[in-house]
Amino acid sequence: MLVLTRVMTLQHQSQALTDKKYLGNIVLNFVNKTGEVSIINQQAKYLHSYLEYYEDFIDKLIVKFKSSTHSSSSVTALNAIVAASGADFALILENHKSSWNVKFQSDFDEHLELSYYQDIINYSILPVIDYEYIFNPAQSGIYSKYNDNQNYDKVFILLPINKSPQAEVMVVCGLSLSERLTEVYSIILSSFYHASLFFEEVELIEAAILDNLKLNFGFVSSSIYNRRFDLFSQRLKQMVMYFEPVLHIEPEDLFISGWEALARNPANHTAPSDLFTAAELWGSNFTVLLDQHFLNVATERYRHARKLTQRRAGDVVPLSVNVYPDSLMRIEYFETVKKIIKDKIISPRNLILEISEKTDLPQFASGIRLKNPLHNFKKQLVEYVSKLKIRFAIDDFGVGYASVSRLAGLNPSHVKIDRELLYNHSSDIIIRFVHDLVGANNLNPAKVIVEGIDENTPISLRVLREVGVSYIQGHLVGKPQPEVYRLSQQKYDDLKKRLLY
Repeated sequence: MLVLTRVMTLQHQSQALTDKKYLGNIVLNFVNKTGEVSIINQQAKYLHSYLEYYEDFIDKLIVKFKSSTHSSSSVTALNAIVAASGADFALILENHKSSWNVKFQSDFDEHLELSYYQDIINYSILPVIDYEYIFNPAQSGIYSKYNDNQNYDKVFILLPINKSPQAEVMVVCGLSLSERLTEVYSIILSSFYHASLFFEEVELIEAAILDNLKLNFGFVSSSIYNRRFDLFSQRLKQMVMYFEPVLHIEPEDLFISGWEALARNPANHTAPSDLFTAAELWGSNFTVLLDQHFLNVATERYRHARKLTQRRAGDVVPLSVNVYPDSLMRIEYFETVKKIIKDKIISPRNLILEISEKTDLPQFASGIRLKNPLHNFKKQLVEYVSKLKIRFAIDDFGVGYASVSRLAGLNPSHVKIDRELLYNHSSDIIIRFVHDLVGANNLNPAKVIVEGIDENTPISLRVLREVGVSYIQGHLVGKPQPEVYRLSQQKYDDLKKRLLY
């Protein structure tokens, strides 16, 4: 006999009705044959993810790729696929003048005759290749059975790799009938192969596989999530911070009025776009870790860098650091900002947090959808301003989730207009409108900064000044550098000339 009982006294029953852990307070009373009662605690567990069964396979792929010494990354990837899959061989076929030719191939088993491979390719694989069938966007690949030289039934799969400008497919031959014939397997292989062409670091290849699984299936196993978080953390620590100047463009009062901290990959000095993409894909734990790390590194690096050029108190200008809206709602991020101020890494009057307009405001709090996300978000910003005395800027205005209501509702100290607006035929009207909108706050109107100004910008500095712009940022002023600096006399004269003529 099986009896469900509540672990509670009668006087606590009413309280339990509102207890969120109510379901966790159920135990099983099992009455055995002797009449004794055994109590079995039932701890709830997550349902298994079908992706769990591919974790070992991904590990094998990475290990085999890492251990290979082949000079070609394509062949190395194909060899790893064969070894991890238990396949006979793998190919990349390229379409050339309506015929399919072998572009890359894994190392063939020396114990098998070459004619064996040729017969499978010519008589089993090539006859079933149909361009429209393979590159059907609703499918991730095709498979077909064949008999090997010992008359065993086996399977080969064909996966689309590139559709244009030249079509390519991957063939993995020699799988068992019940093995790997799934969309998951297809996505892992194609992700692995593509990533191996672009990255040398196996960590980045593995991250690309996990990102594609998350992108395609949404929910992943907890172990895959934790592994991706570890890879993300490792990658984050490798990045460095550069500084890009913000210029005040009054002809008779031309000076650097602030700096923006920008994350850079030390290997090529470019923005680590893979980190930002991953953070937005995997959610708030990733974004808040990224924002905390870059805030700590940026402010500490700025403190060190400014000692070399900003020797007088009047030389110290504000530092802007980017932050995702969701991070601002997290107590961990608030405490990070608080500690930086408390430790005097930077003074609150010299710290500006730039809120990106490319992502939406948080729509949920404690799992409940907010009725007014803007009101909730503004309330949190007031906490920062009142308790920590820092300022905020709206970044990337004009793209993504930027809106007039959002701009008017947050009352930022700075508004950055995205460079994309400069290529709009009505850019001057938009810039004037933004100035009028932020100028409505007569007590403390926001500073409007136009970003992305370079040699190819379709609007001159003189025209920008005429429509009311007082601050610019971009490569025309100076490219991001690991140190802060003063304008050279040559750069000063060039910018002043552009403003006057």
